[in-house]
Amino acid sequence: MSRTLVSPFYQFCLLLVLSVALLILDNKTDLFQPVRTIGSIVRQPFELGARIQSGIPVAAELFQDKTALQEKSRNLEVENMVLRVQIQQYEAVRQENQRLSRLLSIPAQNPGEFLLANIKTQGAPYNQQIVIDQGFESGVYVGQPAVSDKGVVGQVTEVGFQRSVVMLTSHVTQGLPVQVVRNGLLTIGVGTGIPGQVRLPYLELEADIRVGDELVTSGVGGLFAAGYPVGTVTEVLKDTTLPFLQVSVRTAVNMGYIKNIILLWTSALDQIEESGQEEGDDGE
Repeated sequence: MSRTLVSPFYQFCLLLVLSVALLILDNKTDLFQPVRTIGSIVRQPFELGARIQSGIPVAAELFQDKTALQEKSRNLEVENMVLRVQIQQYEAVRQENQRLSRLLSIPAQNPGEFLLANIKTQGAPYNQQIVIDQGFESGVYVGQPAVSDKGVVGQVTEVGFQRSVVMLTSHVTQGLPVQVVRNGLLTIGVGTGIPGQVRLPYLELEADIRVGDELVTSGVGGLFAAGYPVGTVTEVLKDTTLPFLQVSVRTAVNMGYIKNIILLWTSALDQIEESGQEEGDDGE
């Protein structure tokens, strides 16, 4: 039994002496330098694997956070654009709500009925039209009004499955009922065929209109609800040899700076017109 107890002790002492000797030898000589070099080389792949493994969860978390932030940013951008469009209408309606209601006998267009569309291509300058990525699959229809967060863009003139053509207000075939914000003067804005320019060809020489006057949709005709910005008067020429003033307007929307538009529905207005016709029939 004593041999069993002593033998491990001697073994421990022997190993201790060998360890100390190896430490001294390694410290005083370069005998073990090749061994350390080989060990360092062998150890590198394992260290690299450990670093990669520890970094995977961090990278995955960062990627998820970035994706979530990008999605949130896109959603906020859309919501912000919609809110700015609604504020345009609310501000104009707040200023003249009672008078417009008596004149037009229709309420403001329901701001909840809209569809966001991306501009796919801009037409040539003489075309004055754009192509968007929404079509009859989304309920788009010919004649549908289109706006941006700056104001009126135009109306849909051609509808496909997943694409539509929007004619801008500056196109020569376009006419839009407008109103001067300053004094409530009603008239028609007509496209000139020049990008960003509209004219008011039907104002008498005595009409009260000035350079700098802001124009908004009047709501007459029911295509656009009242209050969407149309443009700003840039020139008023009075020629007594002509029956009307020559008035130039710069449109509120510069198509070179926008990539999205909003399509509006006029179903609420149509329902009111139908109900008014029914009431008239009942009265007869």
